[in-house]
Amino acid sequence: MRPYLLIHCTDTARSSVWYQALGFQFRRQGRQHTWAELEWGGLLLFLHQSAAPRPEGFAMPGFEVTEPLEAVLKRLAPLTAGELPAILDEGFGRTATLHDPDGYAWSLNEHDPELYA
Repeated sequence: MRPYLLIHCTDTARSSVWYQALGFQFRRQGRQHTWAELEWGGLLLFLHQSAAPRPEGFAMPGFEVTEPLEAVLKRLAPLTAGELPAILDEGFGRTATLHDPDGYAWSLNEHDPELYA
């Protein structure tokens, strides 16, 4: 798994240019240009277009998983009292949102390269 930071933004293209000016390198984007991925060293930055404020705030930490989400969730099941999140289909692959012992949200993303631009 690789850690990342997901930023909710109102204009993905504008934000992508801004973060690239800071030194992030463009990695890939969705076909509808509603999300983009950038990288700086080992840090991944995911930009996701969002018209309304998000309840979890402007950003959410997470992990890009390199194995099926079911395997990751199965491994975490003993730590969550068996309460596992739903796996959602997204424009880039699949995602699930977990909460740590203090209730902080973490997103797990399983990317599907067939859905990229």
